[in-house]
Amino acid sequence: MTDRIATGRLGAAVRWADERDFHHHLLVAAILGVAVGVVATAFRVTWLFLKHHLWSALPQLYWRIVVSTAAGLLIGAILYRTFYPGALAALVRQFHREGRVPFEENVPVVPVGLAGLIAGQNAGPEGVMSVVGGSFGSKLAELFAFEDSRKLLTLAGMGAGFGAILGAPIGGALLWLELPHERGLEYYEAIVPTFVASFAGYLTEVLLGGMALFPAWRASTLVPVEPWQLAAAVGVGAVCVPFGFVYTRTFAFVGRLFNRWSPAVYVRTTVAGLGIGLLGYLLPLTYFYGGSKMNVLLSETFSPTVLLLTLAGTMVAAALTIHGNWLGGLIIPHMFMGALVGQAASLVVPRLPPTFGMLAGMAAFNSVVTATPLSSALIAIALTDGASITPVFLASLAAFVGSPGLQFLEEAAPRSESPNFHVGDD
Repeated sequence: MTDRIATGRLGAAVRWADERDFHHHLLVAAILGVAVGVVATAFRVTWLFLKHHLWSALPQLYWRIVVSTAAGLLIGAILYRTFYPGALAALVRQFHREGRVPFEENVPVVPVGLAGLIAGQNAGPEGVMSVVGGSFGSKLAELFAFEDSRKLLTLAGMGAGFGAILGAPIGGALLWLELPHERGLEYYEAIVPTFVASFAGYLTEVLLGGMALFPAWRASTLVPVEPWQLAAAVGVGAVCVPFGFVYTRTFAFVGRLFNRWSPAVYVRTTVAGLGIGLLGYLLPLTYFYGGSKMNVLLSETFSPTVLLLTLAGTMVAAALTIHGNWLGGLIIPHMFMGALVGQAASLVVPRLPPTFGMLAGMAAFNSVVTATPLSSALIAIALTDGASITPVFLASLAAFVGSPGLQFLEEAAPRSESPNFHVGDD
């Protein structure tokens, strides 16, 4: 009897200690989110200010060739003097191997990402802020002696960076919980800390800069949803699968060309800049990463030829951006590609509203390519103010189910730690 009482008290003490440690993690996650939000606000304000003033002075399309080529040379010089940290695949691989993002990666990532965003790259700010957030999370784990939970705080930081810079705290947090893994959410211990960090970063940006900082895609909510529209959402999801396959092959082909040629980093970045500029001149909607031009696509109707040419050009521009050693994220460019597919589908299928097709395509295309069906839908919904929630989720899930063999991010891997890896042995 005495032994059972002692054992019960010991168990209660252990549970209380674990709960206390978890709440300490949540407090650190909130601090992490605020820090990431401050950096994200400064980054966004600087980027939009410079972009606006540069392109207001250079409105002609031919300047895109000049600016992107010059930016490529500048990016090459920065990377030559520092180092190339790698793209998304390297970040995921580093997370699985080391469980951390080195703080020094911010040295090349922030200025290179800023230059690329101003100069029309087809990759978004979410890639830059994922690195910043992940490095902040790793650093805070070190400062607060949370070595056992370094992966947890690194994930929380990456989710905070993604969610804060896009203004999608739910989908952004969830994406970094889905993206590194082959089969969904594996670090379930990181779910709540990541959401805390993401919302803390988002609220910090709202407090510092207001809602005007965040992109908003003008899409009307389609209610009530009819049965045929649900079937159409599944159809759009299915159509995105072959286009996703073409994109992954195009992306890999451009990468092989660069790797086979293997030029110096400043040559690689400059050639990429020239290609991005030429595509932006010939196909204007391929220029920039997708956030600012999504409203153009939502408000206008283009011919199938223009849509398909723009889709092909955007695929190549995204590949040039990443394989040309420019730095950024591809989630919003993928959604822009999906919106192009969705609008093209609306021109072929009678009674399919273009906006509906685009919303379904946004989530579905990214779901196909990155295998993140939940966060893809949530990000698309958040950035369109909740338009067509059920069909968007359905399209995303249908696309994910229909593309089991498509591997865009080969570094995705299962977790290697046992449950409660963040709880120390003490």
